[in-house]
Amino acid sequence: MSKGYNTTVLQRWKESLSTSGFAPKLLTAVAVFVSGALQFPTYFRNIQKRQGALLNDLVLDNIPALDFSTPIFAIIYGLLIYMLIRVLRKPDLFLLFALTFVIETVFRMTTIYLFPLNPPKDLVLLHDIFSELLIYGDADPITKDLFFSGHTATMVMIWMFVQSRTEKIIGGIATFVLAFLLLIQHIHYTIDVLGALFFTYLSYLIARQIVDKKWQITVGIMIGFYVVLQTVFFLGSKIG
Repeated sequence: MSKGYNTTVLQRWKESLSTSGFAPKLLTAVAVFVSGALQFPTYFRNIQKRQGALLNDLVLDNIPALDFSTPIFAIIYGLLIYMLIRVLRKPDLFLLFALTFVIETVFRMTTIYLFPLNPPKDLVLLHDIFSELLIYGDADPITKDLFFSGHTATMVMIWMFVQSRTEKIIGGIATFVLAFLLLIQHIHYTIDVLGALFFTYLSYLIARQIVDKKWQITVGIMIGFYVVLQTVFFLGSKIG
């Protein structure tokens, strides 16, 4: 990144942080996510203990089960890093992304609890070192965090938050390709991928509605999502 990029970013962030309400909104979003992330490993280990439904999936039944871990890893993290670099240039856009990401995370933890599923037959384990170390807490496979797909949700957010027409086209194609690779690897059911589209867009719509509210309102709503998240974690601790 050039010196000019760094200078521009720092100046814009300085201006935004001096704006009334920006810092409380961003700090609350970060705090809710970090608090949740620290509890993810325990939550997922509990989820892994329970039995769920094995779905009949016509799509998976008609495609081979192959390992595409490397291209999946490259697509999602390569584009995620690119998107974050682009979004960081615009603090207001980054705030919207942060709110969307936190809301989507709360939705995902909730739906994983409410819809217990066993992994698809012929599952080929996805080797994702970032998820293994930062989300699951170790290298033991977690295969029951299914509805909805977090990888697909991340790609949808990348597509939503890149700005230029060319970036949108590339992001859209990459989202479709990644979702297809997840299905070929039989990591998720088709409904998991489709659910990610719905809940990610819903998270974005909610974030759009609250991002420009008075900071007290935005913070209050995010605290509400935090309460939901902690309730889900508590219920998850009772599994088994």
